[in-house]
Amino acid sequence: MIKNSFIKKQIEKSKRERRTSDFLRRLIFFVVEKSLIEHYGDDYSMKCLQSSVVISKILNDLGIKSREFVGAVCVSQVFKDSTRLPSWNGFWGEDHHAWTITEYGEVVDLTISALHAHPMSKEYNQVPMPPVWWGDTEHWPQILRYLPEGAVKLDLPENDAEDLEEFTARVLKELEQTLHNKSVDEVEYSPILHGIDALNKLHESGHPWLRGSYVLQEANIPHPPWVAERERQLMSEYSAKNQT
Repeated sequence: MIKNSFIKKQIEKSKRERRTSDFLRRLIFFVVEKSLIEHYGDDYSMKCLQSSVVISKILNDLGIKSREFVGAVCVSQVFKDSTRLPSWNGFWGEDHHAWTITEYGEVVDLTISALHAHPMSKEYNQVPMPPVWWGDTEHWPQILRYLPEGAVKLDLPENDAEDLEEFTARVLKELEQTLHNKSVDEVEYSPILHGIDALNKLHESGHPWLRGSYVLQEANIPHPPWVAERERQLMSEYSAKNQT
């Protein structure tokens, strides 16, 4: 059993350090991923909105303010066939993706780890990437780009709204059972991309997605034109805002 006093200390640690504690990250990804697979099966790779909403719900319940955002994301695409050069994959242009942003500025994205299983990616037989809980959003590596459009405005059709309610209830029940039935050491979830140090350690350990991503970065292959233009636009807006 994981005591309430331990969770309280993790919340206090998060607030003190202005970053979600490692244990809370593992706990949230552990229960949400398990619930996604049980509730949506093979379709869970397409449930970025549902995942982001429930992650925000848990964080807010813990006292860590969070909100869902929508926009574009571009990540390195590494193939299991080692003869194929890495490329770019993600959601941009007409395709959108959802993720969570915490009050500490962390970008939280669980379902990006299922991008290899998404219908538009499945045929490429690519290497899975780890989920993202990135803290230093002023310094992104070349292989990760999150380009927000704005906060999510939840206006779902009745069936989707009912499904989200059922999924949220499932996740909260799973969280309750995990806290009651497991010890701290039994809540395992790794790896998680949380910063440059994590990327370097995974690369050094031989993680296949990081090895392939390194090849892409060293080759200095530019981002897709839409992604590059959107990034320039966001940087221009950021600079103009800071000058006023």
